[in-house]
Parts: sequence; structure tokens; C-alpha cells
Amino acid sequence: MKLMKIGALAGVMLLGAGVAQAETVYRDQVQHIVLFDLVDDSPAAVDALVSGCYEYLADIDGVYEINVGVRQADRTGGANATDYDVALTVTLADEAAHVAYDTDPSHMTFIGLFRENWENVRVFDSALTHSPE
Repeated sequence: MKLMKIGALAGVMLLGAGVAQAETVYRDQVQHIVLFDLVDDSPAAVDALVSGCYEYLADIDGVYEINVGVRQADRTGGANATDYDVALTVTLADEAAHVAYDTDPSHMTFIGLFRENWENVRVFDSALTHSPE
């Protein structure tokens, strides 16, 4: 009987998770992902880039969300990429916001201030998929 109750509770939890997930609708948002490989990857240089991402990019019109992370150096197995130092993800309201972001003065200032320390930059842009309505 106890196992049946646990199973029923787990089923309700899964059903609830499915309902919450189905309510998430992204509409026309764009995910802009940038991986930075730095010439100077010292902690001070990495911290400066991370702070600069938030300072110059977070308040641009059309930016819905911004996240910046430092590569986990101990994660080297399997499919883990190791050829970057900082990852930036920017969620933009739609493609028009994405186009405007590219030439926004704050974005251009960010590039001007930090580009000298970029050995390699890779950009991955994606249209976020629509969840069921």
C-alpha cells in the first residue's frame, strides 16, 4: 500500500511538472549564446569580462534575460568543450530586438572595451522553440 501511495504521488508530481512546462510559451524570443576564449584568462581578466557583460549588455532594450558563466575547468570529459573561458547567454524578445542589439551603442562599447582580449569568439543564435499552448 505504501508503494502505491508513493507511486501515485510521483505520478501527480510528474503531471504537475508537465502542466507547468506546457504553460511556458516562448513566442518569438531569440537565444544569443557567445563563447569567449581569452588571451589573458587570469581571474582578474575573466572577472572584468563577466562584470562588463552585465554592465553593458543587461539593460539594452529588448534583452529579456542575461546570464554569464565561467567554464568549469574540471569538466573535461565526454562532449564538454574546453576551448572557451566565459559563456554569455542573452535572451532577446524577438528578432527585431536581436537586430537592434547588434548595433546598440552599449553593445558596441562592450565590444570596444573587451575585444583586444578575445582570442576566439563563437556565436550561436537560435530561435527558441514554442512550447505547446
